[in-house]
Amino acid sequence: MAAITPEPTASPPVASRNPWPWLALLGVVALLVGAAMWSVEKATSLAGAGVTKGLAVVKELGHEAATVVSAFRQQNIRQQFLSSAVTLEGTSRLQVATLKEDEIFRRKEQDSIAWGWISLPQVVVQADVPVEYSYYLDFNGSWEFTRENDLVTVHAPPLRPNAPAPDISKLTFYTLEGHVWQDDKAVRERLQGSMSSALRDRALEHVTLIREIARRQTERFVEKWLTDSFSDGHAFKVKVVFPDEAPAAPAGVEVRHAGN
Repeated sequence: MAAITPEPTASPPVASRNPWPWLALLGVVALLVGAAMWSVEKATSLAGAGVTKGLAVVKELGHEAATVVSAFRQQNIRQQFLSSAVTLEGTSRLQVATLKEDEIFRRKEQDSIAWGWISLPQVVVQADVPVEYSYYLDFNGSWEFTRENDLVTVHAPPLRPNAPAPDISKLTFYTLEGHVWQDDKAVRERLQGSMSSALRDRALEHVTLIREIARRQTERFVEKWLTDSFSDGHAFKVKVVFPDEAPAAPAGVEVRHAGN
């Protein structure tokens, strides 16, 4: 009799797992984490803005508390002035005056012939030219500040001229005296060659003409700086004194010397 081999028992089918619930759960967690991070970042930025605003308020209050008297007491009035002035002007020079003049220059020459035995008539050549002169005070020069009650006296450096600016397009030459035998062209060329030096001399001579204008401009500049820099700056008057007219400082007056 043939042996009967039993058939193998089939295993029950395993149910497949659905991944969507887990994905949905992970999505919810990610949303919650993102919201939490956004809240922390927002709170941090608001706190930072609050601190920045608070620092600005403190700085402003400190600025308002600064006074001209305290600046003199701390012996830093000059340093504060120069640091502010150079920033405002963007240069180390304070332009304080401009003068326009129609300048006249003359040159006289006289020659001789026959080994000096015969003198020729003199040649007189004239040049007319409009010139613009500008003047400045050097912030790197010697500045001193004194205070007496509500008057601040500024001992400024000397007035200096910039290079004169002649209008060459309007330069005109004239021959006032001469002779047909003489060459006035050469005299004109020599006159023109000497004009640069002559213009520099004229610029120095004109300092007396612009002195009061320069004084007023400097006083306004310092008064504005005091008003903008100190809470009580508007209460002070300013007087500017130049080196060639500086009187001795009265006894008991605070003096701040110009130190580098």
